[in-house]
Amino acid sequence: MSNIKTNKITIYILKDGKSIESALRNDNYKKFIFNNYENKEFYYGYSHSYEPKWVENFFNTELTNINLYNQSSKAVLFSKVLINGVERIFAIPFGYGHSMINKVHCIENFGLKLVLNVVGRNSIRKIGKRTLSSDPKNTIEQLSKIGKISDFGIDIEQDLIEEITGKPKDDLKEFFTENLVTGKIAFTVSKKVNIDNIDNLLKTCFEYYQKDDYKNDFAFIDQVKEIKDNTFLTNKLISKIKDDGIQDIKVWMAVPEIIEWEEIAGFSFNGKNEDLFNDITYQDFKSSLTNEQIGNIDFDFLKRKRIVAFMTTEDNEYSHWSAYNCLYCEIKEQRSTYILTNGKWYEIEKDFVDEIENNYRQVLNNSKSISLISANSCEKENEYNERLAQTLSNAILMDRKNIRYGGGASAIEFCDVFDVDNNRLIHIKNYYGSSALSHLFAQGRVSGQLFLNDEKFREKVKEKENSLPFNSVEKPKPTDYQIIFGVISEYEEELNLPFFSKVNLKNEKKLLEAFGFQHIYLVKVLREKN
Repeated sequence: MSNIKTNKITIYILKDGKSIESALRNDNYKKFIFNNYENKEFYYGYSHSYEPKWVENFFNTELTNINLYNQSSKAVLFSKVLINGVERIFAIPFGYGHSMINKVHCIENFGLKLVLNVVGRNSIRKIGKRTLSSDPKNTIEQLSKIGKISDFGIDIEQDLIEEITGKPKDDLKEFFTENLVTGKIAFTVSKKVNIDNIDNLLKTCFEYYQKDDYKNDFAFIDQVKEIKDNTFLTNKLISKIKDDGIQDIKVWMAVPEIIEWEEIAGFSFNGKNEDLFNDITYQDFKSSLTNEQIGNIDFDFLKRKRIVAFMTTEDNEYSHWSAYNCLYCEIKEQRSTYILTNGKWYEIEKDFVDEIENNYRQVLNNSKSISLISANSCEKENEYNERLAQTLSNAILMDRKNIRYGGGASAIEFCDVFDVDNNRLIHIKNYYGSSALSHLFAQGRVSGQLFLNDEKFREKVKEKENSLPFNSVEKPKPTDYQIIFGVISEYEEELNLPFFSKVNLKNEKKLLEAFGFQHIYLVKVLREKN
């Protein structure tokens, strides 16, 4: 063992039933046959030297006599290991070999779960996460030294943890070493290991992957998982589109991003600027398809099918999206709920779903006493706000009176309509997809927080509209005010937000309540049809 060098090894594991051939991105790689390792297969790609682009792009001809070259190499070792009588296939890339592996055929949480079982909550160095908020983003955070998982400020309801780097627990350092280990799809470790003893490492890695020790410190990881190999879910969605009689699947549609509704003449499902729809609805989408199209619908069709928004002032497109990206779907099976949002599938743990749905139901029940006038069929958002302000006995229109605040181009909307008689800050938005509706709730929280705690912000609001009935110097009493989120929708059924919008509503409402606001409501504004 002492003669074995330390190697940095990255380990993937193939899903059950997946072959080595299916795990390779193409069949052009060369195969090396081992004489002494019958359970191993080695594939490699063509390797060549090449001159870096910067030699000519930056230095012109000055470096023509200097031989500067990059070397590319890529290879993958596949090892078939018998574990508890079942053959498991592991993939270990070298060089750029990771580009040879079709990751969709690998177990998605193998590395992450393995690391969480190996490291402690107080020995984390780096995390990679995706924040499922109004502006979804991927971020990597790294501490200057080993720290606690709590040092990263993870929002367990909105952050999808995709990667963790940390040090193994004391009782595991002898095997996994004292070096940092990283888990994502793959597991990465630096250890004295080579082709002779790699199988022992693979067996132990799989053993720790199967453990549930991580639930003691990292149970929140199971709340939300992205499902990348989602063919079976997409097929269920397609079955529902073909047969609306399927009861355990919910499907609806929405504009997937924030748009300027006042600039939109309408939406088209056939790409033509005629007979436009006021909104994107699932019912209208299906009505636009022929029986033959519905019968033959598949994933490629949904990705190709364009939904176009046309401008009010010209015949030009405002924007367009694939039908698939406008679709939202919820599938419930046993302990999990599967969600399609913004073109991605997620698995949501049942207890987390129940918690979010119970909170959402409570918000709707508490909001039943609040009602707002319906929106006319072709009415723009700003036109509705004007009419709402005129309809209320004593209200002030604040729509588009944005407050420049916080430096740069930051613009904050105090509210769309201020109901003077009831001290209501009313925020109105058309029905959107997940990220855009979440943006609505974030706006309401930012406005409420600044209104309550920042005198300069209140001064700027009063500069925009001096008739507002509050003193900018005197701090408002939050219990005297109501915050109302109104969502304009053509759907006649009860307002059903995308799941992650419900998560954001819960969190933003919780923050507003922490500031002292007690009256926060969500109201559906029914848009009348033509």
